Amino acid sequence: MNHMTQLAKLIDKPAEYNFPIETIPMKGMCDDKLINCDDRVMIIRADTEEYLGNHSKSYRPVTHAKVLDPVISIVDSMNTPYITQVNMIDNGAMMEARIICKEICFDDPAMQDYIAFQITVRNSYNGVWSVMIQADGLRLWCMNGCTTPDKIANYRQKHNGHFNYNFDHIKHSINLFRDNEPRFREWYNTKVKDDDAITLFDKLTWTPKPTVDGRYRNETQFVNLLGLWGKYENQIGKNKWALYNAVTHWISHPQNVSSTNKTIVERNSKMLSYMSKSDSMFN
Repeated sequence: MNHMTQLAKLIDKPAEYNFPIETIPMKGMCDDKLINCDDRVMIIRADTEEYLGNHSKSYRPVTHAKVLDPVISIVDSMNTPYITQVNMIDNGAMMEARIICKEICFDDPAMQDYIAFQITVRNSYNGVWSVMIQADGLRLWCMNGCTTPDKIANYRQKHNGHFNYNFDHIKHSINLFRDNEPRFREWYNTKVKDDDAITLFDKLTWTPKPTVDGRYRNETQFVNLLGLWGKYENQIGKNKWALYNAVTHWISHPQNVSSTNKTIVERNSKMLSYMSKSDSMFN
């Protein structure tokens, strides 16, 4: 399947994200009596009165529309074709939106895939996510994200009632994305050893408490990463690009977890932390 076919298969996935919300005092029932929770508030959908989350009284929500709409407007102004895929989770308590640019892209180093520029926007009313904007690449065949450690490409902001994003960062992130093409090609031509992979997997699956065998790692996830490393090693070769794709596959497609969306963000944060270190093999 060539990249034009892959791009053509991508379609918009709209969802209602601009519904009104309201912050109201939190109350609870005890022996059929209504008790005020003076130090907490609830976020509800104003149109359906559905519960979305509860917080301290200092919490100031930032609406989904306030985050996503200006990002879409900026991409509109770039005059490049794109699709928007919006996923609403838990009755709208969480929003994850992808903006995928069809013509800002390049061949992957192994010539097996195409990598397109994407912007992922996340927001929540239940406290699971802060305001998050992530700009990176998307491998179209396997739908793996391409984690980048650049701070401008990974924006986070607490909910304080305001949205303070510098939209020039999007254009800067496109330049960073294009800079990844020679970097990924270099990784494809850089051999790695199994010991390198094991050292990386140990870091990504580290746990603060030892398991029964005395190892400080999540053994299930460690084994999953080893399996993905074997798969990509066979497909691409024993190189840094294959190892990177094994990890981004593990990040992008979690299995047997309680919350897929939360796990993706947590794993991506671990990889970002590793890639930002001076001794990272991806520097």
